[in-house]
Amino acid sequence: MEIVRYESKYRQAFIDLNMSWLKKYFTPEEADFAMLYGIDGIIEKGGMAFFAVDESGEAVSTCLIMPYKEDSWEICKFATDERCQGRGIGSAVLRAAIGYATERGAKKLVILSNTVLESAINLYRKFGFKEVPVDDMQYKRVNIQLERDLRE
Repeated sequence: MEIVRYESKYRQAFIDLNMSWLKKYFTPEEADFAMLYGIDGIIEKGGMAFFAVDESGEAVSTCLIMPYKEDSWEICKFATDERCQGRGIGSAVLRAAIGYATERGAKKLVILSNTVLESAINLYRKFGFKEVPVDDMQYKRVNIQLERDLRE
């Protein structure tokens, strides 16, 4: 398994991996489509998507990190193929995304999510994220916001 940065050849994997969980648990929203199909623009503005690529060259996990507000960055569009969950692959792409934001001066990381995604929420907590009041309702499904202060 190799962790790699976004390249256009992974664009469809980014869309497919994320649409899989979105359709399983929710109804994809306009903001989802804008982000998924606008990935190249996000990369151009300083964001980065990371992928876990297996031995066959297939992307099996992804995590997007992008500037959010002031010195904060947002972790979003984080997905792992169901066949590969529970093997630490998601942790690896999440770690890469956090490292990327840290290198670029992020002081805080933000995650907007939903409590139905228990495995993801547990993983975020293992990485030091703490629940805070939700202050961003860009998605109807958001019912939990987590943050991690990188200065601590």
